[in-house]
Amino acid sequence: MKKSPAHTGPNLFSAFLELRALIEATAAASFQPLLRNIAKGNGQPVIVVPAFMTGDGGTALLRRYLNASGFKSYGWNQGRNTGIRQAFLDNLLAQIETVSEQHGGASVSLVGWSLGGVYARAAANAKPELVRQVITLGSPFNVATTDSISGGVAKLYEFLNPGGLSDPMLSAADTWRQSPPVPSTAIYSTGDGVADWHYCVDEPGYQTENVKVPGSHMGLTHNAAVMYAVAERLAQKEGSWAPFNNSWLRRFWYGDALAS
Repeated sequence: MKKSPAHTGPNLFSAFLELRALIEATAAASFQPLLRNIAKGNGQPVIVVPAFMTGDGGTALLRRYLNASGFKSYGWNQGRNTGIRQAFLDNLLAQIETVSEQHGGASVSLVGWSLGGVYARAAANAKPELVRQVITLGSPFNVATTDSISGGVAKLYEFLNPGGLSDPMLSAADTWRQSPPVPSTAIYSTGDGVADWHYCVDEPGYQTENVKVPGSHMGLTHNAAVMYAVAERLAQKEGSWAPFNNSWLRRFWYGDALAS
């Protein structure tokens, strides 16, 4: 895809509003009984990849919701996501193969939050025959460096990843910048206080879309609008993918927020 022009990153006001994540988690818990009856799975396997400096605990609420909705979700089982590492990607690829085998050769959907979405896209480009679809949540995949991340997070990344710029995965950024050859949905928020949303959207195509939601970056895995959109995308029949479009929910949650 085309390289995005440089952006200054999230503004201070958006960063401050990341405190909304606590409110979003409370609201999501209230909405879950309703959401579970809207989009239903039939046991499709889904691997959820966590954000930078988080682990499977950070995606637990989303995975519990997906399981209750009829999907079979998995954490990435690699502990804390400490940055862009080829070893993490290799382990994820091996996990995709294992999960596929456990489900009789079924293709596996990937949901990635923030940096987790970078891994999801890289994995889908590496093993498209094993991936059903990719959904990213506030993932700055459309940039080759950390300039899409707010200053404090970028410095933390550099501190925790000495020598990270020489990692083979980082030097092959096209593996995640390029749109996967499978259905792909990029969910993003213009109020994201961590990742510049301009870097979190893809070029729309026949199986590539962007869905804008209200909310914070830290709350993307427990935001009711996001949770519904993820489940609705996952519930589609394989080979029958269509762009996200639900009129009544769009008016209630998304407004004019669909960018197809």
